[in-house]
Amino acid sequence: MTQLLKTISAIAAIAIISSCSTAKKAAMNTRLQSFKYNYCAPNIPYLQHEILWKDSIKADLSKTGISPHDQLLSQLLGISSAINELWAMKHNIKDSVSRTLLLKQKVTSRILLAQTQLQAVAAELDCEGERADMAAAYLDGINSKRNTKLTVGSVILGALTTVATAVITKNSVQTAVGVGGGLVSAGLGALTINPKGKQLEFEHDHNLLRTIWSEPKTNTDYPEFVWAMLHEKSFSNKGDVTLSQSIKNRWIQFEFNGHIDQDQEALLFGKGGYYRSGDLHTRATMINQLQSTIRSLNQDLTSLIAFVAQIE
Repeated sequence: MTQLLKTISAIAAIAIISSCSTAKKAAMNTRLQSFKYNYCAPNIPYLQHEILWKDSIKADLSKTGISPHDQLLSQLLGISSAINELWAMKHNIKDSVSRTLLLKQKVTSRILLAQTQLQAVAAELDCEGERADMAAAYLDGINSKRNTKLTVGSVILGALTTVATAVITKNSVQTAVGVGGGLVSAGLGALTINPKGKQLEFEHDHNLLRTIWSEPKTNTDYPEFVWAMLHEKSFSNKGDVTLSQSIKNRWIQFEFNGHIDQDQEALLFGKGGYYRSGDLHTRATMINQLQSTIRSLNQDLTSLIAFVAQIE
């Protein structure tokens, strides 16, 4: 009987130690370092070599027949005067062909640069989303293995306890074994429903979510043209809020159920820290939503490109 009790205790100890050793291995695993550092941030900051975008003087494009949407976009791109001159030259055959080509080159190069900036931000978000997903999947795998070991240990312990209580004839000892084994088995079972699980260090000094959330007066993270489009109400479907505010509203409603606690806010919108799987999944979802919005801004350039192309 004494030997049987020792066996039950040993099984419980093995199950618990196995789960703890998993945590130690996770902490020491060199693969965790690949999740820690942000390899998605641009090597050269977006704002380091920024050009002057917006028109310094507002040009009247009413004679060109351009739409209000494309006129606003032209102002943000700083090409209103060039479009106005191109339109005027279209009706004056005496004007120089070389001047026309120069103006068209200026317009198209500015549009191309804007498209490149949108693609650059979308690429960083794509990389960051994949990075968060990969880290979350890694933690999910660790948590799953841990729970499997604890479940197996609990089942084995429960079986041994049942056998022990069946073969032991002395009532007091039988009760002690049954209660003790049941408590240990219940404890192992409780460990499997830990909602938080393991964690890993995850840094993001260049955090594109932060500026959408905090709405700073000075933009420090986005190319100037992208930032201007995100903060212009006319580019949203309803035109009543900016795209940036619309994104933030969706996060609050769908990701945080109307409220976010301070610790989670500091983690997601700060420079990083120790993440659990659930927060990594949340971060990946938010990044994917922002990326979709950034990519959709290319649609706004389509009509302007078509308008410029028809000026011959």
